[in-house]
Amino acid sequence: MQKQKVAIQGLRGSFHHEASHHFFGDNIELCECETFPSVMAAVVSGRADVALMAIENSLAGCIIPNYALLRSNPVEVCGEVGLRVKMNLMTLPGTDIEQIAEAHSHQMAIRQCGEFFHKHRHMKVVEAFDTAGSAKNIKDNQLKNIAAIASLQAAKEYDLEVVKAGIEDHSLNYTRFLVICPKGKSNVVNPNKVSVYFQTKNDAGSLANTLTIISGLGINLSKLQSHPVPSKNSLYGFYATLEIQDSSQLDDLNQIMERMTIQFETLGIYRKGETHG
Repeated sequence: MQKQKVAIQGLRGSFHHEASHHFFGDNIELCECETFPSVMAAVVSGRADVALMAIENSLAGCIIPNYALLRSNPVEVCGEVGLRVKMNLMTLPGTDIEQIAEAHSHQMAIRQCGEFFHKHRHMKVVEAFDTAGSAKNIKDNQLKNIAAIASLQAAKEYDLEVVKAGIEDHSLNYTRFLVICPKGKSNVVNPNKVSVYFQTKNDAGSLANTLTIISGLGINLSKLQSHPVPSKNSLYGFYATLEIQDSSQLDDLNQIMERMTIQFETLGIYRKGETHG
């Protein structure tokens, strides 16, 4: 059976890598990308069959630029997966926590560990392109007194020692990942979740009226994220995640949103994902 090529942000041992195995299984070939735009480019160009991209974290919040990438590329959401994220401080073997001068990781990982670094102010926090990439850099260059914040898998992958496990601000720390495929290539059976983008008029009650009508269709609004529309003062766009009971609700949703909003886009129709860890 041919391996599916999956584009992820980061390297082997990253949380994206772990989440991809939960969704796709073990018969995959990773397409490691440094940035989220390069993840999208891999799918659009055909270098990867699909992609897996973090969209929100329970501690650090939404990754708004990734929502924008969904709108600006010919792709669609075709699935999702959740992952319990445990942040670990790791170094070359034999390093004490007091000896660590710098801690390197992706900015989203750093944001999930604010309380730890408030208590350990002797450590300089340095942003890097990836959690696992930070671990690999320590191993490749034998960096002493430098730590990475990454997964247990990254520690094993790059022969590092975990100095402190579970340094995230809250034990119930979860990241939601979206599965991305080329537009028109989704083959999801019995979808029950929809990601959309819309803009309402800047009139009193416009948003509230729209949400009330959506509720009246029996559609549950599980996520709503606002974002200013560039170059248009006082106008906001909204990214929403909706839960449906059957596909017939989609036709009603499309008709109402076309009438109630000044812009409406469906970003993907898929099945609610499982959460692991």
